[in-house]
Amino acid sequence: MAAARNELRNLSAQIDNLFDLGKREAGAVLLEKALIDAADDRAYQLFFSAEAAGYLERDRRKQRECLLAACRLEGDDPFIVRNVGVFFLLNDAERKAIRFFDRALALDASDFEAARYKGLAFSNLGREKKGMEWYARAIAMNPLDHDAMRQTGVSLSKMGKDREAIEWYRKALHVNDSDYDSMRQLAVSLAMIGRYDAAVEWLNLALAVNPDDFESKRNLRLVLKKMSGEGETILSRLLNYLGRKLAIAWRWLVNQW
Repeated sequence: MAAARNELRNLSAQIDNLFDLGKREAGAVLLEKALIDAADDRAYQLFFSAEAAGYLERDRRKQRECLLAACRLEGDDPFIVRNVGVFFLLNDAERKAIRFFDRALALDASDFEAARYKGLAFSNLGREKKGMEWYARAIAMNPLDHDAMRQTGVSLSKMGKDREAIEWYRKALHVNDSDYDSMRQLAVSLAMIGRYDAAVEWLNLALAVNPDDFESKRNLRLVLKKMSGEGETILSRLLNYLGRKLAIAWRWLVNQW
């Protein structure tokens, strides 16, 4: 059973990657295979039914029901427990998500993904310092966790430390040179310090990896608009500057707790 479940977990990672890159048809084919392969494992069949509900049917209620049913069957499986937490994280229920990540870590203290997701939950709550603590734990568990490296950069950027953030994005890309999320975030931080040409290059690289990445497209438009000066006035520049400073100040206050 353990070996079979490891294969199913690997299938899950492949499915997530395909849908993340916008390759829905290939993802759907692999998801169908996973459902067949999990036919004799009720908990994992429920898990993949939840994946189908989320990716193909856009039915969050069904997705939640399937995940919770899988967790009731296999409440001592850290993979299942962690993925219930991911569902709540993606649906803006961070505190509930944290409880499931804690459960997953209690079952498997080396679950670096649960540690990273717990960091992301804290980041979503504005607790960037706490989030970075958990990213550091994830990297200590798995020094190749480029997602935790990237998220460290995101937290630093939110705190106004874009030059430090850039170094973390570069670390993530050193581990995974096709990580388009790191390319995009690197571009955002480069734009924040006025390096617009370099930002455009990285955004184009991100779109070469994932042409459907909405955030890269949006940021590319913003950077090009900034470079052209279109619609920009002294007042708008001042308001943007003050807005970012206020956001950074607010995050600084939140992170003193």
